[in-house]
Amino acid sequence: MISLPSFPLVLSDILGSALVLLLSCVAFSCSRKLLAQDPENALWLFLYWLTLAFLAFGLSRALGHIIGHILVFAGQESWWSQVRPYSGGLNAILSIVIASVTLFFHNIQKLYRRMETDHHHMEATSHEILTLNREMEALVMERTMSEMALGIADGIRNPLHIIGGFSNRLLKKTALDDPARNWALAIAEAARRLEQMVERFESLAEDKKSFFSQEDLTKIVRDTLEMLQGDFERKRIHLVTGFHPYPVYCQINKHILKVAIAHLLRNALEATGAQGEIHVTTAVDKGHTILAIQDRGRGMSPEVVTRIFEPYFTTKVGGTGLGMVFVRQIIDEHRGTINLESEVGQGTIVTIRLPIRFGESPI
Repeated sequence: MISLPSFPLVLSDILGSALVLLLSCVAFSCSRKLLAQDPENALWLFLYWLTLAFLAFGLSRALGHIIGHILVFAGQESWWSQVRPYSGGLNAILSIVIASVTLFFHNIQKLYRRMETDHHHMEATSHEILTLNREMEALVMERTMSEMALGIADGIRNPLHIIGGFSNRLLKKTALDDPARNWALAIAEAARRLEQMVERFESLAEDKKSFFSQEDLTKIVRDTLEMLQGDFERKRIHLVTGFHPYPVYCQINKHILKVAIAHLLRNALEATGAQGEIHVTTAVDKGHTILAIQDRGRGMSPEVVTRIFEPYFTTKVGGTGLGMVFVRQIIDEHRGTINLESEVGQGTIVTIRLPIRFGESPI
């Protein structure tokens, strides 16, 4: 039997258990509505399962406490002593389930955030690839048109020289009062104008500035390193950078140059063992910007170094042998130079020099 002084404690316990059960029901109802609105939301799914576990815990606790007090009040303490261990064990199991659900979704949330970060990174990379494709298509079209223009100009110049040459010879052999002299003068003048047009045509065809802009080489290198950060972390490669203290500006097509830099960095990563070092530096020297990529990897023999820029030559299984060819072509497009030095067992250093003033001799 329950004594009168303990009755307020029993009443508060029963009311507290009922309140826990009521709040668990309300929380479960709210989480179910949220999940129904957005079934693919990981946070709402977590709240749904967590509130469901709390509802089961609240139901078990409330029934256990209420039934226990009823049995004690009815003088059936022996029955309660037999049921009580099962009620406590069920509550313990439900507590473990709540902790397990929380820990599970905590790990899932970290995985979800990483997937979301990778998704944004893939979107940014895809956008950059699309931009690169458009620029490469435009660059190829410009080059094709330039080659066609130069071919047409060369085809026009040959007969133009003949016309101009013969018209000048006619002028020399024609008397001043000969009516044909005016015709020869008109032909020579037209030939001269055509030749000037051909020269302007050739200068426009050879101009490669349309896809280049003034960019900071150091920023482009930083962006490329950030893009490859995951590769460095997976191989546990230590990256050592030495960037010029001020912006290193030059005329660059940042999209295609980033492709070349990324290819060189991936080559360095492949050649460097785990926990190795790769040094990346930028500098300015006599009208040129300089990018140096140095690894401490396996290196290359002199025979391989001399052939590294040959088309279809590769030391990789399944390689195309075109990667370094494209890199050199990209550097040539920037009117720069690329130099590769390597020694077996000591590593490789690739040095790229780009003119600060595009198309002009260094100051």
